Amino acid sequence: MRAIVVTGPPGSGKSSVTTALHDRLGSAGVPNAMIEVDELERSYPPLPPPVVFDNLRVVAAAYRDAGYPLVFITATVDGESYLRRLRSALPGVDLFVVRLDAEVDTLRLRITEREPASWHGLVELLDSASTLAATMRELDGVDLTLLTQSRDPASVADELLRHLGLDGLPAPGPAPDAPTG
Repeated sequence: MRAIVVTGPPGSGKSSVTTALHDRLGSAGVPNAMIEVDELERSYPPLPPPVVFDNLRVVAAAYRDAGYPLVFITATVDGESYLRRLRSALPGVDLFVVRLDAEVDTLRLRITEREPASWHGLVELLDSASTLAATMRELDGVDLTLLTQSRDPASVADELLRHLGLDGLPAPGPAPDAPTG
């Protein structure tokens, strides 16, 4: 199984770009799955990191065992230690790490446009985006960096597909009808 890890600071477009990739490949008939580590972490009180990475290992293995050759994983890789734990959670998986990047003002604007102004974690998320925008540029183990500044998610997804050798796929059409049962 091949896993494409899409990382970047909050507001860089991880979920939007990965959804565009997932949809584009799905429309072309390419089996793939999408795992958002932020969703695996979403709990109160927060799960400890070892449990989150165990959950990632289980979910990725389930997709592998179901025959999915390609998995997209979104994660806010905040340092070398996180990346090591992520790699350890995916033994035997061919990992390709993509870091999305944008200017801090763009990150902050995207966050304030998507999050409710009354959300108690907004200030912390904005501060985190600013900090991570700088520190993630120094992250070792990144295979490709893509700028999302002034770009729509589909164009970033297309650029990534070219780097992966998966370009030339038809553009997404309407979603197929869900099977009836």
